[in-house]
Amino acid sequence: MPDVREQTLRWVESSSLGEANDRFLEELGLECAHEALRLGANQVTVDLHFLVFLRRFARFGFFQFGPLTIDVSLIEDAVERTLPRGPAGKVVLGDDVVRFSRALTDEARRSGRKRIDELVYLLAFMRWKEGLPARVFGELGVTPEQVEAFARDQKASPTGPEKLYSPEEAADYLGVHVQTVRAWIRSGRLRASRLAGQRALRIRASDLQSVLEPVDASEI
Repeated sequence: MPDVREQTLRWVESSSLGEANDRFLEELGLECAHEALRLGANQVTVDLHFLVFLRRFARFGFFQFGPLTIDVSLIEDAVERTLPRGPAGKVVLGDDVVRFSRALTDEARRSGRKRIDELVYLLAFMRWKEGLPARVFGELGVTPEQVEAFARDQKASPTGPEKLYSPEEAADYLGVHVQTVRAWIRSGRLRASRLAGQRALRIRASDLQSVLEPVDASEI
């Protein structure tokens, strides 16, 4: 990949607060470069970084962290439509990525964290006022402060917050069809909740146990 690795390393160096950042940032940067090549793009942009970041930490196609739930497929579609195309085989870092590297460093220092980790990345995206991150977080209406509060609560809890499942994730977990899960919810057999202001359903891990029952050994 001409120029990409060298530019990525320079970007990592400009973003780093210490050596602990290097591996995470370099891996993410090179993932972006590979994705740009796959899509036939000639630039790595902040929008592409956003997609690669969400995809890296997504589960069953959704990025979830506290009050945030993002359908990664929608971001993929938007990035593929808008990513700058150019000569095959040559990918460079966009000017916005260079500016975003400074935003990452500023976010790490603002939050008092010693390294640029996943939370710093997420908060920097939430405060970014351009492109897809600005649109997505503007529509979700979730603030960086709410995410930071969730992260503090998660760290303070010895077991962490209870996991929430979408109907699709619950179906995969239980080994049944998603329509079966939805039927259980409609009948009241399985408890579920909606995300505030959205239609998306979420099921607590503990509630999934309500559709399971012990089996007598003689019945097997």
